[in-house]
Amino acid sequence: MLPELDKKISLRQKLMKPFLINVDPNIITIVALLTAFAAGYFIWKNFLILAAGFVLLNGFFDILDGEIAKKFKRETKLGDFLDHSFDRIADVAILFGLTLNQAVPAFLGFSAIISVLLVSYLGTEAQALTKHRLYLGWLGRADRLVIIAVACLVQLWFAQALYWAIILILVLSAISFLQRFFAITKVLTKK
Repeated sequence: MLPELDKKISLRQKLMKPFLINVDPNIITIVALLTAFAAGYFIWKNFLILAAGFVLLNGFFDILDGEIAKKFKRETKLGDFLDHSFDRIADVAILFGLTLNQAVPAFLGFSAIISVLLVSYLGTEAQALTKHRLYLGWLGRADRLVIIAVACLVQLWFAQALYWAIILILVLSAISFLQRFFAITKVLTKK
């Protein structure tokens, strides 16, 4: 494992340690999904401070469920399935709220939803074909959530922050799609 990755994992584990309780991680996964619905609603209705908070809560709970599963040895295929499935629903809920916000042209919002889903699809497709999930790319889920949360806050002072955030997400998702596509192609042509 790369030393930088070890440091990131170690920091994440240290930050999450106070929140690790012995509870079914699938419950935390459901809570994460509910926070995404709230975030999408608040973005749509332009309650941007609440939106930013719930977007970050979604990311927090998304990390927490996995950390709980690891610490208490409750990792299951069902849990992994629920986590990835609910993450996609959460992505759509948050981005759909962004799409419905008056600051974002709908065609850009829907294009971003499609791009994000295609990037995620390639991650799962890689796992199906190679037995390894692929997280490669310039824009991952955590990055997206940070961009959206920051844009919600900046929108309070800069009326085009959400507009530029959706463009950034769309462009970086398209690049990430291409990165994953060519990485998978490269692995499969070597077999």
